[in-house]
Amino acid sequence: MRRPFSRAAMSGALLALAACAKPAAPTIGVPPVATAASAATCADTTRLVIATTTDVHGRLRGWDYELDRADSARGLTRAATVVDSIRAANPGRVVLLDAGDLLQGNMLAYVAARVSPDTVVPIIAAMNVMRYDAAAIGNHEYNYGVPYLDRSVAQASFPFLSANTYRMDGSHAYRPFVIIERAGVRVGVVGATTPGVMLWDRDNVAGRVQLGDIVPAVRAAADSARLAGAEIVVVTVHSGLDEASSYDTASSGVPSENVAARVAREVPGLALVVYGHSHKQNAGAMIGDTRVIQAKNWAGSVAWAELPVVRCGGRARVVTARESSNLIPVAGHAEQAAVLAATDAIHRRTVEYVTAPLGRTPVAWNGDSARVRDTPVMDFVLEVMRGTAGTDLAAGSAFTFAGLDSGDISIAALARIYPYDNTLRAVKISGAQLRAYLEQAARYYGTLGDSTQPVIDPNIPGYNFDIVAGADYVLDLSRPKGSRVTSLRVRGREVQPADSFTMALNNYRQTGGGGYSMLAGAAVIYQGTDEIRTLLEREVSRRGTIRPADYFHQNWRIEPGAAVARAYAAMHSGAGDRDGPRRPAALVPRPATERYLRIISTNDIHGALEPRPDAKGVRRGGLAYVATAIREAAADCKPPRCATLIVDGGDEWQGTPASNLAYGRPGVAIFERIGVAASALGNHEFDWGLDTLRARMREARYGILGANVRDTSGRDVPWIRDDTIVTRGGYRVGIIGLATTATPQTTRAANVASLRFVAEAPVVDSLSRRLRSRGAHLVVVIAHAGAFCDSTGAIGCEGEIVDLAKALREPVDAIVSGHTHTRVDAVVNGMPIVQARSHGDAIAWTDIYPSLRGHADTATAHVREILSDSIRPDSAVAALVARAVSTVDARMAKPVATIAATMPRSGTQYALGNLLADAQRWRAKADVAAMNNGGIRADLREGIATFGDLFEIQPFGNTLVRYTVRGAVLRSYVERIVGESKLNAHLSGVLVRYDSSRPAGQRIVSLTRADGTAIADDSTYTLAMNDFMATGGDGLALGARAMKVADLQIVDLDALVDYLASRSGPVNPPDQARIVDVAAGAKP
Repeated sequence: MRRPFSRAAMSGALLALAACAKPAAPTIGVPPVATAASAATCADTTRLVIATTTDVHGRLRGWDYELDRADSARGLTRAATVVDSIRAANPGRVVLLDAGDLLQGNMLAYVAARVSPDTVVPIIAAMNVMRYDAAAIGNHEYNYGVPYLDRSVAQASFPFLSANTYRMDGSHAYRPFVIIERAGVRVGVVGATTPGVMLWDRDNVAGRVQLGDIVPAVRAAADSARLAGAEIVVVTVHSGLDEASSYDTASSGVPSENVAARVAREVPGLALVVYGHSHKQNAGAMIGDTRVIQAKNWAGSVAWAELPVVRCGGRARVVTARESSNLIPVAGHAEQAAVLAATDAIHRRTVEYVTAPLGRTPVAWNGDSARVRDTPVMDFVLEVMRGTAGTDLAAGSAFTFAGLDSGDISIAALARIYPYDNTLRAVKISGAQLRAYLEQAARYYGTLGDSTQPVIDPNIPGYNFDIVAGADYVLDLSRPKGSRVTSLRVRGREVQPADSFTMALNNYRQTGGGGYSMLAGAAVIYQGTDEIRTLLEREVSRRGTIRPADYFHQNWRIEPGAAVARAYAAMHSGAGDRDGPRRPAALVPRPATERYLRIISTNDIHGALEPRPDAKGVRRGGLAYVATAIREAAADCKPPRCATLIVDGGDEWQGTPASNLAYGRPGVAIFERIGVAASALGNHEFDWGLDTLRARMREARYGILGANVRDTSGRDVPWIRDDTIVTRGGYRVGIIGLATTATPQTTRAANVASLRFVAEAPVVDSLSRRLRSRGAHLVVVIAHAGAFCDSTGAIGCEGEIVDLAKALREPVDAIVSGHTHTRVDAVVNGMPIVQARSHGDAIAWTDIYPSLRGHADTATAHVREILSDSIRPDSAVAALVARAVSTVDARMAKPVATIAATMPRSGTQYALGNLLADAQRWRAKADVAAMNNGGIRADLREGIATFGDLFEIQPFGNTLVRYTVRGAVLRSYVERIVGESKLNAHLSGVLVRYDSSRPAGQRIVSLTRADGTAIADDSTYTLAMNDFMATGGDGLALGARAMKVADLQIVDLDALVDYLASRSGPVNPPDQARIVDVAAGAKP
């Protein structure tokens, strides 16, 4: 079993204590703390360890039910393994506590409480297995009502504590404290709950319990614990440290929300305060003589504190000078078998419940910009609320950056966009209240142009920025807070203070949550009992198919335009998002004079010289705009304190007409203009053959590096450089470039037949040592190898680059990745890894502080989105782009066909893939065609499709090959396609039903032609595919069993153009399912 720390690391060196001076007079009943110099007659030294979790919110296992995939960074199953290690290192001396918010927070918790309640509440079952000693009651424990909380308390083998919660007769509703004995020391544990419950769950607690001020209640409970025999007192409190309350304490009369620091400061004689609620983490800080700690929410870490205890004159005292504490992330730890077993049934029921399809949508709905512009996904939520309550207006938050993927819509998909269990309310408000409501929402943002304010207020969670449907309004972020609503109209009329409206909203907001005090006293005209997420589920089920146009109405915007891009970038770096991608605070403060290196990076440009609209029509990327973003990032890096290095993660040129028809030359010239120092060797750099690649390498004044590329005898390839050393701001920086080991499967195999792509880690270890011996102060890896993470880019990352970081024996200072076209902003094995999506949609930068090497947080990283309409293009790069584009403009602008609806690339099977396979089957005059997903490089947008649009979808110039085969061979080929863990091809001319629960090679249930005729093993058929697949690309070669092979010399793009041109009228998406998994529980 892996130990997170050694016993020696937790020892307090207490054997060296030699003197025990008379302590200062304590408060009556409060044992004084001991110092390292105050223990000459002290004996019976021991060390207690307090281990803690907080804000678990139903995260029992390493599974994300909203995303339906494993979560390697969270869960009590992993925390249990950490706790086992702590107990093994400290037998008989560990107290395990939780600081609250256990029973609500994800779909498992919801199913347990609402859909399929068990005899034993699963969260309690897991905690009983882990042998918790006590837990504070959190505010979210009340979300499913007091009876559910009381049932949970009754089932727990440990006490739930809350000293400030009372029955209506004034008696304690729950135990205020408990005394636990460890190693002969009687430890009093006091619990408390944030009183915001009185607002947020007012209806659930009304007439049942009431919550008062935490500080006096804890003080009284600590005194009572001592009278009952406690020798030291520890507090576990569900309250933030000292952040401002999210509600108005004056108007509401509810005591402060976040008071853990006050507890430590104002309650005398406490040994430790364990706190939660704020979803942050704190490895340990001293407030007076009291240590405070906070574990990461969602069971992301276990916090521990070691309390050295001595006995002086028969009384136990904590030696504060020898205390220590830290955090242990659960990522990388195995899931404990006993907790897995205790939660298996509810896990399976939850997966079954959340993955069942409710309806579908033909297009993807993007939600990542919902807090900076009006989006269909938010209008969907708000219009359902407004329609259900029958109101003029509806208000709500973009809780997450999630959207809806095209295809089936499940409960999990809706939970991603509405994760909370709020119910629907409606109130009557005036025009003045509406304006005040919007001004309160706008406080989420700082004031543009005020350098003293951050872009997003870090003290305001994103869920407190509300959007209102039914009103047309503008928020001007250049104006001070409180005067930002510059236009406000309802039904075309300017809103007057005395106007009257009805507005739908959730129960949290209606009861004053988030500081919206202007709603106090507003008459409630609608009060539903169903969760808003349930209303969304019913809407999808009722309609069957939903489309953005059914809900979307552009009704609000942010001004000026520059504020949109800055706010978007700040949000996606985690600023102001309580559950967003935060990093722990640095353990070593960075002085304002600390020198650092800023590495600015791009990756996977793919020849995208010009901006391109995304699925919502928002223009992104464009190298002239990327150049400006790089210049702005560099401008913030002021010498001599900071120096800038610009690098690229590979796949520079292949992908657009202006770049492809010039074989990448414009990209080389632009990279040189931008100042790129080196780039990694991408798989698509090989698409035009080795001669063309060598020509581009000779032209480039920056290094194009591929250290893990070998010839067939295993030797270095002379014309491919491994590394380089550049000097920036006095730092000598060694740069190692890597190509993905999957290059032979992701470019035309014949082009790299003379090369081998070897494992990266041994190469990096060797070169890193060599570069440092040559005088490199820092070593940076740029690798065309990537990862897939969650939407923040920081959590749950898996992939080739993560495997590399874990395998390195010689750590490097930073890693720039590419290839997977994803956002990566993570730390793996102590090394920061970034990736900035693709096509110039973003840039990344990593700041390295060399003098802090060896401490936590020696580097920080950011990913900035490039919204082209909010950035001024770089004029010099714009001229280079214009020159390149002008050579192909006429041909690229030629219209080919009208597309009836947008066809995005979403999931593994989609209409665009079917369309390309249809085109190739038609042009090759074949019975069947197969199209690899990796060859589909862009979405096909609604409207007129030009030659240039189609070129970007199929830019590689692959040619078609037609095989003549027996039906048995065709069946075997299709078995290979459905035998993979993930479908990677589309088919035309056949319909396949298969069972993924069967062994690979035996999965086909039925294989028929489009007309329903079964494929006969002894009949003859023709099969078309591109030559990339035919030569082994993506592992989709047919093999050598064809009766006949015809190299048709038809370019795949030409086949698509001809096919679309031959269609009469607008081309509709061929969205019928052609490869269907019939396994029990499989997603349709």
